[in-house]
Amino acid sequence: MKVFLPEGANRVQEFLHSKNSDSKVEMLPESTATAKDAAQALNVELHQIGKSIVLGNETNTIVAIVCGDQKVNVAILSEELKVDNLTPLKADEIKQRIGFAIGGVSPFALPSGTAIIIDTRLYNLSKCFVAAGHPKAVVSTTGKEIAALTNAKVSLICD
Repeated sequence: MKVFLPEGANRVQEFLHSKNSDSKVEMLPESTATAKDAAQALNVELHQIGKSIVLGNETNTIVAIVCGDQKVNVAILSEELKVDNLTPLKADEIKQRIGFAIGGVSPFALPSGTAIIIDTRLYNLSKCFVAAGHPKAVVSTTGKEIAALTNAKVSLICD
């Protein structure tokens, strides 16, 4: 039986399928729009939630994937990617640049040219959950799978 997924979640599932991943998008009854909401809805620890922080400047869009209890150090991130003047993007800019609404930003199915970087702590998790294109959609995955499927850079980007 085919399960209906909202557009963003369907885009993520198609991406995963195209990469021969066994990971599946799951729709939850509760919101997973914040890392805290997702941890509660999934009954897991906050650090097991991979949150997507979208930053940019005039020419670059960067999605940083970090554990739910971490905060990106923008100075370290800028140095690591050799990109200046990075600031967190506002909700309307995020939707325009990457096609996902805030609360559903996934590391999967991002537009080409979007730089993806994963903090080493998340990369080393054997199980984590990330947003899947909708505020109630998640994917159970690993940090290593995120990196492999997205060609993300892995680096220490949190304090």
